[in-house]
Amino acid sequence: MTFSDFPLVSITIFLPFVAAALLLVASKVNVRALYWLSVVVAVVNLVLAFVLLSPFLGGNSTGFKWGEEFTWVKQVGLRYQVSVDGISAWLIVLAAFLGLVAVFAGGGVAERPRYFWAALFGLEGGIIGVFASTNLLLFYIFWEVMLIPAYFLISSWGETNFRVRAAIRFVLFTLAGSLFMLVGILFLAFVTTPAGAEFSLDYLQVQKNIANLSSETQNWLFLAFAAAFIVKVPLVPFHSWLPDAYAEAPAPALALIAGAMSKTGAYGFLRFGVFLFPAAAAEFAPWFAALALVGIIYGALAALGERDIKRILAYSSLSHMGFIVLGIFAINNQGVNGAVLQMVNHGIVTPALFLAAAALYTRTGTNRIDLLGGLQNRWPRLAALFLVLGLASLGLPGLNQFAGEFLIIGGAFLSSPVYAAFAVFGVVLAAWYIMRFFQGVWHGPEPDLSQINSNATDMRQAEFVLFVPLVLLIVLLGVAPSLITGVLDPTVNEWLRLTTQVALGR
Repeated sequence: MTFSDFPLVSITIFLPFVAAALLLVASKVNVRALYWLSVVVAVVNLVLAFVLLSPFLGGNSTGFKWGEEFTWVKQVGLRYQVSVDGISAWLIVLAAFLGLVAVFAGGGVAERPRYFWAALFGLEGGIIGVFASTNLLLFYIFWEVMLIPAYFLISSWGETNFRVRAAIRFVLFTLAGSLFMLVGILFLAFVTTPAGAEFSLDYLQVQKNIANLSSETQNWLFLAFAAAFIVKVPLVPFHSWLPDAYAEAPAPALALIAGAMSKTGAYGFLRFGVFLFPAAAAEFAPWFAALALVGIIYGALAALGERDIKRILAYSSLSHMGFIVLGIFAINNQGVNGAVLQMVNHGIVTPALFLAAAALYTRTGTNRIDLLGGLQNRWPRLAALFLVLGLASLGLPGLNQFAGEFLIIGGAFLSSPVYAAFAVFGVVLAAWYIMRFFQGVWHGPEPDLSQINSNATDMRQAEFVLFVPLVLLIVLLGVAPSLITGVLDPTVNEWLRLTTQVALGR
């Protein structure tokens, strides 16, 4: 057995689940020991994720690597099939990195901490399973598994009495969309399997067989899959669960929910939409691009109208996810590269902003920007952190989100100059609400904040350990985005070439 035959993908998926199980039963172990053990497990999983990425770092490797498979339920075509390509490998690295960030940031959770860390690991394992699945039914299983820990993270550790309602809405919205995808998967098993043959839901095999279906059937199947992804991203008008869920969820959980889980919807649009149903995706691309643009503008305007910091960041995330979907449905190399790059970039900046907002809340006792102001002199280092993160979020050149947005807008322009014009307007609005938010919190007269902890200091040592690597990544990927695009470009080119052939029936 060679190293390439080692079940590395499975270990990366299931190590978090094993850690979660151990945390649930380790009632007699010291809590701090469990915390540091959790951090070590998260570090090990991140190292494993980078090993999965390693075959693609030369920039010449394409296709799936590290493949594993065995028959599970033969009657319905369910096989355990996992592997990674240049796209999914980067997203697994992102999920593992955010898992480490979430566990480290969750060290201060006072209520049932080992259960909290177990839920974080369960969510991380589910997300990695989604990115690694190359069997359609297995993809659906991991897609649903994600919901369980996410529900408990919001409902059990949410910030107000509305947390259970927010968690239930999140689950109901996601389940409703997922049912359409399940119907589409089972229908695919029937219509793409020859009479008398075993059902097959192998991704590559299904992709080849889809070309034999009528264009009308392909269109309906594409929409069935899109129903799940449009809710998870989400796109307007299927977004109403997001502001409440993000406002209620604790910041460490948001590192995974907003930073990685939302990317499973965008990844689904790409892998199980554009690449699986290329002809249908091309036909519906103008409609989904229009929805993405509505999300960009609506999210930015809603952020402008909000006064609660977490809701501002929630609507900002909605707007930025619209850029990612716009790049995907440009269906060209520039747009898709930009979309995947932006998945990684958004997955770094947005969790950092939520965590920084949590650090500010612990000092002030409020998330309302109309109750804040003039805090620059009190906590200058924390103000500098917010400035860097805010500038990254609005797409300042030299910071990471600029390159992704530039590629997306360029790809959208190749598809339609009108799309690009609206996207640029979204960038302008982003600068408006980010600077308004920064000005309102850190400048102007300082109000009488009796709820401020008199012992609250500027950034503490643990916060430096948490935020410095995030800021360094933001700068590094801003000046050297080729670290990611150099891996993505050959993979994206190969998939676009193959899907063009499938769409033409070759």
